[in-house]
Amino acid sequence: MSREEKARDGAAAATNDDILDVAVVMPRGSTFAGVVGATAGVGLGAGTSSTTAWGVAGGLIGQRMASASKGSYPSIVLAASPTKLHILGRERTGVVGGWKSLLPVAYIERANLDVKDRHRGTVHVIELTDTTTGTTLEFEQQNIGGLGLKDLLRSLRP
Repeated sequence: MSREEKARDGAAAATNDDILDVAVVMPRGSTFAGVVGATAGVGLGAGTSSTTAWGVAGGLIGQRMASASKGSYPSIVLAASPTKLHILGRERTGVVGGWKSLLPVAYIERANLDVKDRHRGTVHVIELTDTTTGTTLEFEQQNIGGLGLKDLLRSLRP
């Protein structure tokens, strides 16, 4: 079984939904915080002023996902079903493993999803907006092991 098949199976088990495609991303600020932290010798201490405020029940809440140790996941799985884009927390950032313990964080109905991506220096930023609430979630592309992020983003756009 391929890594992508394992990721799809893990996402399907976590969401109880038919998962068509998956990709792995990082919380917004992870790349910059890691570079600053490594330079300063203090780890992921920079860029953590915003907090994570999420919910699935009652709607999608939150502006940004903090990147450090304030309760956010080190990596995120974006899992597309025919009707939803699921955002799943992953406790590992490694290329291998971590597919059996994915945790639902939020979802956006695909009919209400606006996808934008841009580059900030060398960082590829992905913006997912719920058009019914105006809430935008921001992520960054992983350097290695993103499981076909470009294909997933292309499939989510009209």
